[in-house]
Amino acid sequence: MRPLAKWPGRLHLPLTPLADYFMLKRPDWMAAMFNRLPYQARPGKTHHGPAGYRNLYPFALPSLASLLYWKLSSLWRQPPDHRPEMIPVCAGDAAALRTNRRRPSITWLGHASSFIQLEGMNVLIDPVLSPRVSPFGFVGPKRQVAMPLDLPALPRIDLVLLTHLHYDHLDFATLRRLAGQQGGAPHIVLPLGVSRAARAAGIPAERIVELDWWQACRHGPLRILLTPAHHWSNRGPWGDLNRALWGGFLLEGGGKKIWFPGDTGYRAELFHEIGLHIGPVDFALLPIGAYEPRKIMRAQHVNPEEAVRIFRHVAARKAWAVHWGTFILTDEPIQQPMAELAMALREQHVSAADFMLPAIGETIWL
Repeated sequence: MRPLAKWPGRLHLPLTPLADYFMLKRPDWMAAMFNRLPYQARPGKTHHGPAGYRNLYPFALPSLASLLYWKLSSLWRQPPDHRPEMIPVCAGDAAALRTNRRRPSITWLGHASSFIQLEGMNVLIDPVLSPRVSPFGFVGPKRQVAMPLDLPALPRIDLVLLTHLHYDHLDFATLRRLAGQQGGAPHIVLPLGVSRAARAAGIPAERIVELDWWQACRHGPLRILLTPAHHWSNRGPWGDLNRALWGGFLLEGGGKKIWFPGDTGYRAELFHEIGLHIGPVDFALLPIGAYEPRKIMRAQHVNPEEAVRIFRHVAARKAWAVHWGTFILTDEPIQQPMAELAMALREQHVSAADFMLPAIGETIWL
């Protein structure tokens, strides 16, 4: 996602904080800067507010003043000790993935992007395979670790799941490449209101399915369910705040259940409810990064300790830690989630063999 609180000040210090606030939230299709996203609440839906979607529990974005102070204070604060060389990376087994037709697998491509093979289908979740997560190719958070697997290394993609509009989860350049893949564009499943971005990237409307929370659809042998998340949405500087929904996805097929909650803050009530609906989960892809400072990020991103709680709420048999180690989006050092996850696992008596820390490019065969 691309919360306005996720711009690391040192990546574009020539901009003033106020310019930063507006400039880096510009959408990558210029017309959307001046068009209000369409929105129509559905009767009887508590998360459909009068002017946009809302969370099931109280949620407040940080104020502009707190964001400005955070960004300005980076000028005199000690910079984080980012050590991207500590992030585990492996070459990836592209040949095995291209020839695989039957065996379920999950491959972490970095940040929130994962490649899943299930029931003979090739699925991407939140594919962001560009050098930066920004509307511009020359400024904004830059990829810190080389990407071992890109689209040409993967088999043709059948299905893409997009959790929300923020730049580190929905990348126009990647979607355009997918729209032009040999054999035609993949099918796309996404939350209400996000289809406009997919269409603007060249995905045909007939290949797009929008879901509300707890709605499901099928694609071939796969069932896809959209689960609630505690987050927010925007793409441009005005006119689209929370006018597209956000969420996570449960992917079911071949007797397996794979779940990615999307970007989310932690609410025990929310994940208890989700666990009752979908648990136990065979494999969870749980976010552990982009969480400092907590005063600003707590409502929208979990930290490692909260991710382990979610693991327990949904009774996940196995999990991978994702949404870390790829882009510098917030204040914690890029490698810090590794140590904090290890501590959280010890404190909550969860085995590191069950909640695992993958290497970028790594594949697990289910």
